[in-house]
Amino acid sequence: MIADRDNDHDHFLRVMVESGGCHGYQNKMELTKTVDEDDIIFEKQGVRVVVDGVSLQFIRGSNVDFVEELIGSTFQVVDNPNAKHSCGCNISYDIDIDMLTTN
Repeated sequence: MIADRDNDHDHFLRVMVESGGCHGYQNKMELTKTVDEDDIIFEKQGVRVVVDGVSLQFIRGSNVDFVEELIGSTFQVVDNPNAKHSCGCNISYDIDIDMLTTN
């Protein structure tokens, strides 16, 4: 685990949804020590993920996974039930607005 390797257990993996990409929205991830008032913290097996309230509505029901591919290894938001279409590289996606209003 990164926290063990760096001997720093104060970091969170922040997941944010931003407008952009070829389909409208894309996820951005970074390590942070900052937690804001509207953030929601998820923890599983010692891993802490923080998501702001606005981003959460776009990725609610998704999973965060560490994906290993030939081109590299990254954390990714996978199985997003709110995504309608995604680009070929699986970086940007459209949102099914009807799903957002019913959840």
